[in-house]
Amino acid sequence: MNQKHSQTAILLFAQTAQVDATRKSIADVSVMNVLNKKVLDTIRYTGYDYYHFTENEQRGETFASRFTNSIQDVFEFGYESVICLGNDTPLLTVNLITQAAAHLQHGHAVKGKSYDGGLYLIGLNRSHFDSQKFQNLPWQTASLAVAFHQYIDDQNGNLLVLQSLQDIDSTTDLLHFLAGKDTSVKIIRLLLNTLSQKRTQHKHFSLKELQVLLLQPANKGSPRLKAA
Repeated sequence: MNQKHSQTAILLFAQTAQVDATRKSIADVSVMNVLNKKVLDTIRYTGYDYYHFTENEQRGETFASRFTNSIQDVFEFGYESVICLGNDTPLLTVNLITQAAAHLQHGHAVKGKSYDGGLYLIGLNRSHFDSQKFQNLPWQTASLAVAFHQYIDDQNGNLLVLQSLQDIDSTTDLLHFLAGKDTSVKIIRLLLNTLSQKRTQHKHFSLKELQVLLLQPANKGSPRLKAA
């Protein structure tokens, strides 16, 4: 255990690439492998203790129960605060995680809002965590960010809000991300190279060609590029 950060742990709540690609309708498992590696590298660089709960470690019948139980498990390991992350926000940075940890150390709760109304980061101290009320939040809906704010108010907590980021829950989201103006050159290159290696021998794509590649099923031969 890292003694410097022994009171705070990071929970990466993310299924394996194979399962996530199916659940999120992402074009290729290899994309989820890139996203998983990106978030794990970012987490490790923070130096905080972390736990990755895949479908093998999660307990419960619903997303809400599995997520709540996972947070409860991390608190039961002896930590006073938990930073919860997923694998679907490529622009998540070490700085955002350390900001969240600093706010938690001052007794605040933290949220990082996704553009679609969800949350890419949740930071909770033990005093903020009411398992039943937390589980009853409108998970996987566009109203989650607002409802979480109200939840923290009901817990008499003070909520700090980080910058909003885009998450990737579908192939359409992936296309929007790759076409965005604020995306990291490095992560785009990783994603494009991954798709290139999996689907065609060509090394360069127009955005229209990329749309065709992403939206059609993978096959053993090189796909035919059609005008989008």
